[in-house]
Amino acid sequence: MSAPVLPVETGIPPRRAHLARYGLWQLRDYAINRGAPTLLVAALFGALPLFSLLRGLQASIERTPPRYLQLMIARHGSIELYRQSMLHELSGGFLRSFLGTVVFLGALLAMNGLVSNDRKLGHYRFLFSKPVSPLRYYGQAFLLHWAGFLLVVIALAALYGAYVEPVLTPTFVAVLASVFLMYGGVAFLMTTLVRWDWLALAASVIASQVLWDRFGASTSVLAKLLYLLPPIHRTGDLYTALVGGTALPGHTLEWIAAYGAVCLVAGLVVLRTRRLAIS
Repeated sequence: MSAPVLPVETGIPPRRAHLARYGLWQLRDYAINRGAPTLLVAALFGALPLFSLLRGLQASIERTPPRYLQLMIARHGSIELYRQSMLHELSGGFLRSFLGTVVFLGALLAMNGLVSNDRKLGHYRFLFSKPVSPLRYYGQAFLLHWAGFLLVVIALAALYGAYVEPVLTPTFVAVLASVFLMYGGVAFLMTTLVRWDWLALAASVIASQVLWDRFGASTSVLAKLLYLLPPIHRTGDLYTALVGGTALPGHTLEWIAAYGAVCLVAGLVVLRTRRLAIS
């Protein structure tokens, strides 16, 4: 009876994936290719209407009849306090419309082609030539891009606070983080499924807004299918409460965050069960 064959000791340690090192490159990729464009686009889209708003405010004060201006000064205590009161009202209207645009564009840029580009261009062959799990790799990328977006938002909010009025609070960050999770979760699921993920995200957002507006009040059983769509129509409630300083609608915040989390998990399941080689 022959002796059993023992494994040969080569002295070479098994290859291991260092996700932390990958994370540094993923964060660098976001900062250069996604974060910087997000910051630039948001600054450009926000600066032009904001400067127009500030100029209009100053011109409005200068054109105010002296008698009315004196009444406002007496009511607020000084002309500067009167100006701040008007600025606060104008700022609220600006933020309600601007925040939604920033979060949507931020999620679109952060998740665009995250998986689909690697599949389409064949980059997955190099990325996963070492024992790296696609699920862990892209899951980590999502979290880092999410964190990177929040850093961009914090920078923009600090800049806004320096020139207009302070808006940066933990609640502000929590609301934008939750809405980004919804948009980003949908985008992440789309990028694991289809090549044109940005188009699929835009189509789902438009379809959700139109169908909720059209059939949201319906009592039909089929109207329950609307809950399969992202609750885009409820984001305005969060922005209004945030800007107005009122209590956030907790159910809405939970719904939006939970929808995004479910989409993220669904995308991870797709990565676990679907081969990246499939085009």
